[in-house]
Amino acid sequence: MRTLVEVQGRLTPVASKSQIMYAFPVQAGLDGLTVKFSYSPKLLEDKRVALELIRTAAPQYMEEPQLGSYMERWEQALPLQNLLTLSLDDPHRFRGAAHRHSPEQAHRIGFGEASPGFLPGPMVPGVWRITVSVHAIVTENCTYELRVSGWKEGTGDGLA
Repeated sequence: MRTLVEVQGRLTPVASKSQIMYAFPVQAGLDGLTVKFSYSPKLLEDKRVALELIRTAAPQYMEEPQLGSYMERWEQALPLQNLLTLSLDDPHRFRGAAHRHSPEQAHRIGFGEASPGFLPGPMVPGVWRITVSVHAIVTENCTYELRVSGWKEGTGDGLA
């Protein structure tokens, strides 16, 4: 397996509603890609901070009397969570997305099959892009790790 992208990052709440794109070359001869992605922490544990975030955000999405009713039961919205998701594009088209809530993910994309959310097909040579969509950062910091590797059939790295 050959590493094509390996990055780590640290995000703060100002990164919410943004995207981070990484471009990487895929050379002819690869049979598939493996994507490993993780981020931490997943949950905001501090109820006091969560209440302040809810008090700030809720009026942007609802009005009275719904707002008052919602704020009476604000704890039902807990725990607040960071959310980062992935999407993948080959040089010509969208190849899929992993809009999952799990903070630890592994995906495979090959000619004949692919992880749910991704499209199987040839590993088109050229510049591919993987995008980290930062939907929400509710903790003071959130770190992530992303690794994309290329593999060839018959080397023990293929799809099971």
